[in-house]
Amino acid sequence: MSAIKETYNVLPRLTFRWVKANELLLDTMDVDLTKEYFYGKLEGDSFKLRDREDLPLSQDFRGVNERMVALVEESPNAGLYIHVKKGEEKSLFIAHRLGRENNVLLEKNVIVLEAGAKMTLVMDYSSDDTETFSNTLNKIQVAEDAELNIIKVQRLNSRSRHLESRYSTVESRGKVNYISVEIGGEAAVVNYMTDLAGDEAEGHVKNVYLGFGERILDLSHHMNHMGKKTKSDMIFKGALKDKSKKAFRGTLDFKHGSTHSEGNEEEFTILLSPKVKSYAIPLLLCREDDVIGNHAASNGQIDEEKLFYIMSRGLSEEEAKKIIIESHIRPIIDLIPLDSIREIILDAVERELKGE
Repeated sequence: MSAIKETYNVLPRLTFRWVKANELLLDTMDVDLTKEYFYGKLEGDSFKLRDREDLPLSQDFRGVNERMVALVEESPNAGLYIHVKKGEEKSLFIAHRLGRENNVLLEKNVIVLEAGAKMTLVMDYSSDDTETFSNTLNKIQVAEDAELNIIKVQRLNSRSRHLESRYSTVESRGKVNYISVEIGGEAAVVNYMTDLAGDEAEGHVKNVYLGFGERILDLSHHMNHMGKKTKSDMIFKGALKDKSKKAFRGTLDFKHGSTHSEGNEEEFTILLSPKVKSYAIPLLLCREDDVIGNHAASNGQIDEEKLFYIMSRGLSEEEAKKIIIESHIRPIIDLIPLDSIREIILDAVERELKGE
């Protein structure tokens, strides 16, 4: 008898079923809700363990799926309330170290930035070789002229399932900058929705991913342009090897009232094996005049001439491929302002490319 499948990351507008790109199906998992969780490290200020603090979700937000969002809403075993007051500038580093005695993470974070506030938040997920499950819900509210920078690094082992649902609202002239690095897990599923609610609000998403073995990567972001003169961009870059599978679902949604807004989405994948599967589903929805929406997606193998040129300088084929892949993703990694985090990512990338 086949395992029961659960649906994740359903497209907001369905395409032909035979394309097999409308959603992701994964085996259903039983989660031990009695498990306690202990943080690896918390460095910074303007936070406390979340108690009753909360923010509402949009009726349109489903996250990775409704059951997983409800699971974190009702039974979290971890979570912070992060509050940056008007005009303040703060930073916070959260290290999640999952392992044998810490293998279930149900994390609910509530993040509030008042007017003119600025925050840089780093979230690092790692593990030993234990099978783990992590399910995170981030609720975010960014007020006028505030700026939130979130850098997320997910480098769990190849026996782990990682889910993240993130909902953000951004008011006038506010800005969110998200850098996500997905280079671990047996299955990594993320779903972001950003409401650019105020005039001149901005949302920027940069994502790096690597797929090796039979890893599944399913990356969804829905950018709602609501206010006038809002701006957004989504740039996803990565590489796939062996029998890995990746789906990118990016939606630019220009709502009524978002005149003079502009959104861009780009996705570029290097294919290192004929057995990988790569889906790119850029979607443009529009209910307003005088807006600009651009999208581009490409999948391709490493250029043979470029590979030959690098190898002619005395490098092996493996070393040459490493240089090409690193140069592909390095522009996003270099945006990370912390040297220590950049080194962690580059070290993890090198181990993945070597198959360690």
